[in-house]
Amino acid sequence: MKKYIRWIRQNINAIYRVLLFIITLGILSLIYPNIGNFRYEFQKGKPWMHETLIAPFDFAIHKTEAELNENRDSLLANYYPYYQFKPEVLKKIKTKFNSNFNKKWTVYSQTENFKRLNYSKAKIAIEKKRLHLYFQDIISGIYDIGILEASNTKFKSPDKVNRTVNNVSEKVETKSLYTPRIAYEFISNSLKNDFKNKSYHIFFQNLNLDTYLTPNLIYNEKMSEKVKNSMLSNISLTKGLIKADTRIALIGDVIDDDTFRILESLKSEYESILGSSQSHYLIMGGQSLLILACLVLLFLYLRNFRLQILEDNKKLLFILLLITLFVGLSSLAIKFPNINIYIIPFVLIPVVLRTLLDSRSALFIYIIALLLCGFLAPNSFEFLFLQLSAGIMAIYSLPQLERRGQLVVTAIITFFTYSIVYFAFAITQEGSVQEIEWTNFMWFAINGLLLTFSYSLIYIFEKLFGFISDVTLIELANQNHPILRKLIQHSPGTFQHSLTVSNLAEAAINEIGGNPLLVRTGALYHDIGKMKNPIYFIENQMTNRNPHDSLEFDKSAQIITDHVKYGVKIAKKHKLPQQIIDFIETHHGSGRVQYFYTSFKNKYPDKEIDEEKFTYPGPDPFSKETAVLMMADSVEAASRSLKEKTPKTIENLVVSLINKQISENRFEMADISFKNIHQVKQIFTQMLINIYHARIEYPEEIKRD
Repeated sequence: MKKYIRWIRQNINAIYRVLLFIITLGILSLIYPNIGNFRYEFQKGKPWMHETLIAPFDFAIHKTEAELNENRDSLLANYYPYYQFKPEVLKKIKTKFNSNFNKKWTVYSQTENFKRLNYSKAKIAIEKKRLHLYFQDIISGIYDIGILEASNTKFKSPDKVNRTVNNVSEKVETKSLYTPRIAYEFISNSLKNDFKNKSYHIFFQNLNLDTYLTPNLIYNEKMSEKVKNSMLSNISLTKGLIKADTRIALIGDVIDDDTFRILESLKSEYESILGSSQSHYLIMGGQSLLILACLVLLFLYLRNFRLQILEDNKKLLFILLLITLFVGLSSLAIKFPNINIYIIPFVLIPVVLRTLLDSRSALFIYIIALLLCGFLAPNSFEFLFLQLSAGIMAIYSLPQLERRGQLVVTAIITFFTYSIVYFAFAITQEGSVQEIEWTNFMWFAINGLLLTFSYSLIYIFEKLFGFISDVTLIELANQNHPILRKLIQHSPGTFQHSLTVSNLAEAAINEIGGNPLLVRTGALYHDIGKMKNPIYFIENQMTNRNPHDSLEFDKSAQIITDHVKYGVKIAKKHKLPQQIIDFIETHHGSGRVQYFYTSFKNKYPDKEIDEEKFTYPGPDPFSKETAVLMMADSVEAASRSLKEKTPKTIENLVVSLINKQISENRFEMADISFKNIHQVKQIFTQMLINIYHARIEYPEEIKRD
């Protein structure tokens, strides 16, 4: 038992990675729809490339979406919405009107305009009663016909509506009904015609007649929708019938509209029957094998070309989650017919992976994701061609993400790529511009718009999975960053040293391959630990006085080596990414502070030396970038102490220092070759010669000439 536990502990990371692939396989198998796949591929306007196809069973021909829409429109032309007549509305309005009328008349009868009429009390009472009855009659007449609830007119300008009174509905022309605005205009016109005495008009205005015009024909949504759905449910989804043993297509026949519709109908029926048959588990098994094949391809690629990604559990988890997410979105899009699969921004996969990993990995993982989604998408070949074209263009258009504006350009390029390729497919299949589904261009535009949100997603993925993008590196390399600003103020010599090291390392990485932005940023931060005791480092000493002269050699060595620990502490305090901390930890590796070690040994030859006090905490470099930084750091620091800076002395210095690091096995864990190291030596030599303006020393006889 202990043997098995020990084996599990030793291989825990490998077991974790295997489990990730198995869980991904299980989730994707569950996401896939439980239907069979039609064995034939076909496209409208293309020849039938398979053997002669005979109908295996009777099946109905499905109508196209355009035909169904035409049927719906034709049916709904005779559909009229339902409005419920509310008699209680008039009762409330009458009560409100009667109360308000008396108040307004009392006020009006005291005005100068009314007094000029010189009416007797009897005449005033008659006029009041006449006006009151007039308004009651006109309002009652309007309400008896009905005031339509105009704000809830949820239909396209019907000429009739169903008016329901006491559970009895009758069709009424809308032009015979009122709306609040039409009712108000009717009352105003009636008042002008029936009352010539303008003194009454002030009274009419004070009545605020619009406040008594409340709709009493209320839209009955439940009844309207029920009737409409009942009408739509009677529409037949099919037209015609293909009998078993009927020949559908001969090899070489061009697939026209009718044949294409028959093939689509057969495909739908075939997949439905197969999915609901006893072959259900066999279909699931076949789908699982296809998914497994794609995952094996992904594993083989990572194992042979990107082993560092495969061994990074967070990166592997991120890749598998990203693939699973888009397969899940594709499955949802297929289940909802109103959502087109082209709205899903598949190009996000290569854009995000290109930014966080590299171009080759982005393209390969994108292809794997498309293969998995292609099993779900209608017109698989067209889908794969479109998505692959857009993805490749996105990768080419985004060599390095430095600004958000680049994503807008990529989104525009993606939209035009989709549109051009789709247009080419459409005119090839349809043979006519009129038959193109122009709504797909709207989906492409939404797709491009969603792509612009990848900037925010990249930031989220960085924080969740420990990635570092070029955008983050550019932000960190800005000299206004708090740490770098503090380094400039407290340790200006160290900053100048870091700046020169960054230039050397960046030039070398550009030549041998790697991430130049990463090594440049790492170089700017590699010595931030010197801010703890800046005066103890020679580049910050402005006088001839050296504080190490008053210290024991082991104490001096301790101060020197501690700058790595302090640097890591500062970096973690300011939440710098781990990739930058790696440069701080590895730029001296587990090397020794040779000067103080030798001095201590010479002074105390018989004393036992505590090696740890004279050794950097490490580890040694484990990537091409950290290895190059180690070389650049040692070469730049040593070159300052050269008394005679000639091309020969600089070259000897560079070669000897780097060879010494090789002999100490400092680069054993880094993926850097001897050829790369030779190139680095040449670049460092040439750059240092240019920095120090070293001149070639000519022979004496040439000088005399």
